[in-house]
Amino acid sequence: MGRTKQFNRQAALDNAMQVFWAKGYHATSVQDLVDEMGVNRQSLYDTFGGKHELFEAALDRYRELQSLPIRRALEQEGAVGDVLRGFFQGLIAKLIESGGKGCMMVNSTTELASQDERVFGACSANTRQLEAAFTGLLVRAQQAGEIPADRSPVQLARFLLSTINGLTVTAKATRDPAVLNDVAEVALSALGL
Repeated sequence: MGRTKQFNRQAALDNAMQVFWAKGYHATSVQDLVDEMGVNRQSLYDTFGGKHELFEAALDRYRELQSLPIRRALEQEGAVGDVLRGFFQGLIAKLIESGGKGCMMVNSTTELASQDERVFGACSANTRQLEAAFTGLLVRAQQAGEIPADRSPVQLARFLLSTINGLTVTAKATRDPAVLNDVAEVALSALGL
């Protein structure tokens, strides 16, 4: 009887997440996953079910790892314009640091969401969560008189999300922080911040 190979499920999942994030779903082979996760094929299938199930778990893991830092960044005290500037600076630094990988959620949305209901659901849930966080911040800005009362916080939050999604795609084509900072500054200017 063969010996069962032991491995750290969380570490293996984190490694799979990195592969899918860098290469996308379609360009990632099972062999890529086996190599990076440090598991054999049978362990991958026994533990995660298959490539697609592993991808879904990796996407959930990415969302889990990204949501807390985003919420914390948006919950900072101080003027909302300063909070958003800090958020954009952090985002741009991460995008540059990622070496052109962009955002796994945005990548997955463009690659799979139109073809895969489960991926669409995960990406939509992520968008709703971010929209709620930005809306809350913009309501705070209105209450503080930082943005006009006649502007819709929900519409502005959707605008910010579209800007952020655009930034993540732009960062795949350029790693020039000046270009990305220009986009962020125009977005803040459009909000009147």
